[in-house]
Amino acid sequence: MRKFDLAAKAHAYADHWNNAETALGRAIVLPEGTTQSGFTDSSLAAKAAQDTVIARTNDMESAMQTRDSTLGPLQSSASLFTAYVRASTPGSTFVKMLPKIPATTAAAVKWGKVLQDLDGIWTRLDTANPADYPALSLPTRLSNGTTRAQFSPDVAQFGTALNDLQEAINDIKEAQGDLRNLGKSIRADISAYRKLIRSLFPTGHPIRTTLP
Repeated sequence: MRKFDLAAKAHAYADHWNNAETALGRAIVLPEGTTQSGFTDSSLAAKAAQDTVIARTNDMESAMQTRDSTLGPLQSSASLFTAYVRASTPGSTFVKMLPKIPATTAAAVKWGKVLQDLDGIWTRLDTANPADYPALSLPTRLSNGTTRAQFSPDVAQFGTALNDLQEAINDIKEAQGDLRNLGKSIRADISAYRKLIRSLFPTGHPIRTTLP
C-alpha cells in the first residue's frame, strides 16, 4: 500500500466498517480496541497529511523556481558590485566590508547571507559623500544597469523564497512522518478487521464479498 493510496484505502474500510456494523446490528471493535470511529479518525488524519504533502510539495516547487530564477541575475550583480567597490573606493571601509563571494555553484543559503550583506553595503555606499570618493558615481548604477532600487527587492524576494522553501520542506517531512506512523496502525487495523469480518459473517455474505 503506497503512502498516497493510504487515505483512500482507509476511507474505503471506514465506510465498509460502518456497513458491517449496520448489518450486524452492533458495534465492531477490533482486538486492540480500535472502533469504527477511531479508525475513521485515522483515515481523516491520513487524508490531511497526504493533502499537506501534495500542497506543500507544490509550494516547495514554486519556491525553488523563484529561487533559481532570481539567483543568476543576483550573482551577476553581486560580482559587478564587488568589482566596482574595489575599483572606485580602494582601501576604503566599503572594501573591508565586502563579503567573500561564493562560487556560483555554492548552496543558495550561502548566497542568501552574502546578498543581504551586499545590499546593506550598497545602501551605505549610495549615501556616501562623493567628495570622499571621486571615482564614485552616485547613486551607484552597475554596468548591467542595475541600481540598488532594483537589487534590494530582488534580494528580498530571493530571501523569501529561501524561507518559504525551508518551511515547505519542514512541513513535508512532518506530514510524511505522520503518514508513516498512520500507515503502520491503519495497515494493522485493516488486517485485524478483515480477519474479524470473516469470522462474523458467513462465506458469500455481501459484507464479506465487498471487503475492499
